[in-house]
Amino acid sequence: MVDPNYVSGAVWFLCGLAILYLGYLIAIRGRADLHANYDEDSGVDPEYVSRWAGGTALLMGLLVIGYAVREVIYGFQPYALGALVVTLLVLSYVTKLFARGYGYRE
Repeated sequence: MVDPNYVSGAVWFLCGLAILYLGYLIAIRGRADLHANYDEDSGVDPEYVSRWAGGTALLMGLLVIGYAVREVIYGFQPYALGALVVTLLVLSYVTKLFARGYGYRE
């Protein structure tokens, strides 16, 4: 039988890859329009949104992949999952701020 930590780690790894791919599209390919909170009519430069919101999404993907590797090696620990969830919630809020133009100067 397969250890549940391997299954859970694989699921987290796949989720991390999905987040990394979307972050890649936003940050590297310049597809700011993929971010749900980006409004093209707001006057915020799409390059600014791509750089900051996409970079934050890449960071989120790397954190999820790091958690997946940690879970496979050390097993499930509730404090680690809690720390990941809180960190992802904070970074998600930060990407929304960047997509709406927080800190943008013309």
